[in-house]
Amino acid sequence: MTVPAKTRWEIVALAVGAGIVAAAHVGKLPPALSALRADLDLSLVAGGWVVSTFSVTGMMVAVLAGTVADRVGHWRLVLAGLAALLIGSALGAFAGGGAALLFSRFLEGLGFISVAVSVPSVILRAAVPGDRRLALGLWGAYMPAGTALMMVASPAVLALAGWRVLWAAAAALALLWMAAMLLVGRAAPPGRPAGPAGSAAGNIRLAAAQPGTWLLALCFALYTIPWLALMVWLPSFMIETRGIGTATAATLTALVVAMNVPGNLTAGWLLHRGARHWALIAVAAGIMGLCTLGIFAAALPDLLRYALCLVFSLVGGMLPTAVLSGAPVFAPGLGQVGTTNGMLVQGSNTGQVIGPPAIAAAVQAAGNWEAAGILMLAACAAATLGALALRPIEKRRRAADGTD
Repeated sequence: MTVPAKTRWEIVALAVGAGIVAAAHVGKLPPALSALRADLDLSLVAGGWVVSTFSVTGMMVAVLAGTVADRVGHWRLVLAGLAALLIGSALGAFAGGGAALLFSRFLEGLGFISVAVSVPSVILRAAVPGDRRLALGLWGAYMPAGTALMMVASPAVLALAGWRVLWAAAAALALLWMAAMLLVGRAAPPGRPAGPAGSAAGNIRLAAAQPGTWLLALCFALYTIPWLALMVWLPSFMIETRGIGTATAATLTALVVAMNVPGNLTAGWLLHRGARHWALIAVAAGIMGLCTLGIFAAALPDLLRYALCLVFSLVGGMLPTAVLSGAPVFAPGLGQVGTTNGMLVQGSNTGQVIGPPAIAAAVQAAGNWEAAGILMLAACAAATLGALALRPIEKRRRAADGTD
């Protein structure tokens, strides 16, 4: 990989910004979910599948997308992903029923995955070695940053024009960011993939042979199940059980999502200072699990339960940064970073597919929201165990690399 003389922060900013734009297509849904369900006559569980369909594509093709990025160029696949987000969101704005909306979310999911698996390699190529952990730490914040910003902006659009205009606005955002990347790429193309890439099957085989990558992907899936489920259903919980207005519920949820960002950045700083990936994952998942004991406990006052949501997101933010920055650490080589990251993103999307409908089904079956807390606690406990299993593998990798 060609190392630049200095970090190209404009490339890093555009790459992270592409992730934020992609995450905005996740954040637009929770505030609009109640109105969307009413307009299209969707049940609670059907609404959960509208959320998860966005991630079905990622669960199926993230590894393949990462391998494609390793071979054809990560910058190009980011642009292709933004184009898919544009088309999917535009089609969704005209959806006349649940099936059409599900198809549009499928396309958006394809775009999201293309961006998510490609950006880390773009950052690695644009940054000098001393800046890479910092730059990857910034990347770790893309999901909560984009989600929170859209959740804050959505209520005003929903109140003035409805959810269809919100979908059109998200499509316009993807178009604007594509234009910015094309202008920068024309002036100074960011180049080819970060390292020598083999065949698609060979890259997948090499990446899949790494047990550390599997454990990272598992921890990411187990984290995403409770985190996304809480972010998706918290507005509905506030509106339907606490009598809170739509705008207030969206703002309070956006604040919870935004609390993830300081956790992301803190993890990046700790990794730069020598913290281990497994330790950050274990601490984050353990504290998240403790918080779930009280978030849906009806006996606790609402203010305390909301405070637990904030802590849940703040500390939990360390986990995705620890996982995503592990791609270059646990990848077989630079030519398989995209494929490895595809495995991690596939783990995350598996959790996104399972989480919202599982929580919805549990709440619907039990008739109360306490059932959600039980599922979230189980996922956090399993992620903690996965992190502990990762410890000896990371120790061996660091010893082999001379970084222990």
